Amino acid sequence: MDKLVFKDTLLQWAGGKSFNNMQGKEWYRLLTGSFFHQNILHLLGNAYGIYFVGVILENKIGSWNFLAIYLIGNIAAYIVYAIFSNYTEGTGASPGIYALIACIIILHLYNKEFLNLQFGNWPVNYTFAYLLLGNFYGMGAFIVHILGFSFGTIITLIFLFLNVVI
Repeated sequence: MDKLVFKDTLLQWAGGKSFNNMQGKEWYRLLTGSFFHQNILHLLGNAYGIYFVGVILENKIGSWNFLAIYLIGNIAAYIVYAIFSNYTEGTGASPGIYALIACIIILHLYNKEFLNLQFGNWPVNYTFAYLLLGNFYGMGAFIVHILGFSFGTIITLIFLFLNVVI
């Protein structure tokens, strides 16, 4: 099987979060598409992004809260975007990572001693670069990043209100 045909078939099965293209009961695409990437650079950028965000945040809020913010941010961003756009090539973990970055910023602003961020170390430097440079990947990426960040903000504020994260 040709590599391009295989990639297109795989993206159609697991990625491609367009509601226009989804058949009945294919809701799983909203989750599975987060684990598929356009190319190796996209995969590596997101792998380093989730790693460094995890170094900063996961031991502070716990693995389950980290996972909840990531998954909700990713899925909610893709749902909202798919409602308003024919989003056929939607892949990648970045909306969830942006949701976690929103959590980092909010927790830092809420309590600088709980989450002390200082430039000069790899996790903070990479996360900041990811926050900025990830938005040059195209307009679709920019929109889902804003959506992911917005959902991360909402989730973090709810967690703070419920005393789940601090």
